[in-house]
Amino acid sequence: MSSMPPILIAGGGIGGLAAALALDRTGHAVTVLERNAAPSEAGAGIQIGPNGVKALRQLGVADAVRAVAAVPEFLTVRRGRDAAILARAALGGAIEKRCGAPYWVVHRADLHAALDGAAADCVPILRGFDITALARGADTVTATAADGRAIDGQALIGADGIWSRVRSLVMPGATPQPCGTVAYRAVLSLADAGVLAASEVGAWLAPGAHVVHYPVQAGRSINVVVIVDDPWQSMSWNAPADRADVARAVAGFAAPLRAALAGVTGWHKWSLARPMKLNTWVRGRVALLGDAAHPVQPYLAQGGVMALEDAVQLAASLTAHADDLPLGLIRYDAARQTRTRRIQDTSARNGVIFHLSGPAASVRDLTLRALPPSALLMRLTWLYAHNGPTLALPYSAISTGVVM
Repeated sequence: MSSMPPILIAGGGIGGLAAALALDRTGHAVTVLERNAAPSEAGAGIQIGPNGVKALRQLGVADAVRAVAAVPEFLTVRRGRDAAILARAALGGAIEKRCGAPYWVVHRADLHAALDGAAADCVPILRGFDITALARGADTVTATAADGRAIDGQALIGADGIWSRVRSLVMPGATPQPCGTVAYRAVLSLADAGVLAASEVGAWLAPGAHVVHYPVQAGRSINVVVIVDDPWQSMSWNAPADRADVARAVAGFAAPLRAALAGVTGWHKWSLARPMKLNTWVRGRVALLGDAAHPVQPYLAQGGVMALEDAVQLAASLTAHADDLPLGLIRYDAARQTRTRRIQDTSARNGVIFHLSGPAASVRDLTLRALPPSALLMRLTWLYAHNGPTLALPYSAISTGVVM
């Protein structure tokens, strides 16, 4: 048993729990510091591309997530005003064959529960630990909570989301800026889904707005996200939304879509931020991960998946530099910067394309219709076929499934 203090992870969301699992599986002592008193994960659906499924396999939770996931057969892009199909690409077995893993869609709470359950079995999770101060020494980092508790670690990983407290403490002034776009989300039963097919990831494009939907909860429900240009701002991820606001946002869409959404209740909303690009995510023995490091707009469905990839790379880098933890953090940062920036840029560009109007939208639609069915996914092979490092598990993990 090592006498070294653990690696501290601020945040018990998807990124923080993934980092805890990856580090534990590679033999590192870990403690998670979670602000909330009970497990919770705001939000509704999350898309997990093949690169994310590969990360879940590395974390040892793929089977648990597959049990609650849906596997869509198609990605379908429609013109919003009349529901005309602009492009359709096969997912299912086609993307698994091309990229080495399937494409899953899952309720965020189900993904969080799988990660939380696995992590709770192997690492301490201190709940209700709201970090208010950090003290950084040559060999340790001390995190202090609002209630006065303090804990020492050999490093601290800030995985506490887009409004990261850790980032604000070590990189003052690095704050995401709103981009004038609002997202509404809701989950509806399959019986009430109408035109929102259970077998696909669907995207409907209109001037200044678009709608995305896909199955969750093993196909029993449909997650819907409506994204519209709007100046409303909030730091909340879970603000209640008025049905009338959603109705106005989809007023220009085809009648079947409006009808499917008309009776939906329980809408929530959040404001989107511009991509924030930090030259480094590391300050000595403190490093950022996931949205705390590289918030990404949702137009590529990669925000949560990037946190999963980060977690695997973090564990691999710290294992490769086990005798020099600060160097391991620097190597993690260097390994992830180029890819996450490309994803930030591609996602932001998609957002512009999705919301085009006038002649530019007509050119977009003609271009999509001219593409062969496989072209959409071929253009994203660089994203989905990514494998990341293979975690070197200790013998105890390989032989028994747990790290001693």
